[in-house]
Amino acid sequence: MPFFLAPLVLLVIGWGIHVLLDRKPNRRTGHRVVELALLWVMVWLGAWALFGGLLHLGPTAGAIAESIGYAPSMFQWEVGWADIAIGVLGVGCAWKARRDGWLTAAVVVLAISYWGDAIGHIMQYYAHDNTATSNVWAIPSDILQPLLAIILLVAYRRGERKLAAQADPAAGSPTSATTTPAL
Repeated sequence: MPFFLAPLVLLVIGWGIHVLLDRKPNRRTGHRVVELALLWVMVWLGAWALFGGLLHLGPTAGAIAESIGYAPSMFQWEVGWADIAIGVLGVGCAWKARRDGWLTAAVVVLAISYWGDAIGHIMQYYAHDNTATSNVWAIPSDILQPLLAIILLVAYRRGERKLAAQADPAAGSPTSATTTPAL
């Protein structure tokens, strides 16, 4: 249970401190607060996915498999590398130069992978009575993390469009693309 709750608690604390100490000119605006929340979800949880992936691959792999209610197998090796890939994609969102190109891809990959994992953990719970702590506690984590990322990404993108429309009112106007014929 601590493996799943600790990163979320640290995420909220880190995000809150970041918001309070932010020095950007647009600090504490709704858009900036959402941006920082999205970045904390992607980067911090990306780092946590890297850590989890390494646990699946390293000398603790047997203990990790046992804590989930599984026997060590080649599939654990594959899950470890998938977690590392998700982690690299999430951490890559930290760099401003990559952010716009990576955020949507990172959220999509996170949602597909983690929701697929959640389905697997639910099937293990019901079909095989797998009540191992790490199997059961993975379910809310695997559902809520991508859901939170999607909600924040949608809010962030809407905020970007709103800011772009405010900066160039003609660009945001639906009638700006059409021209009125001269009389």
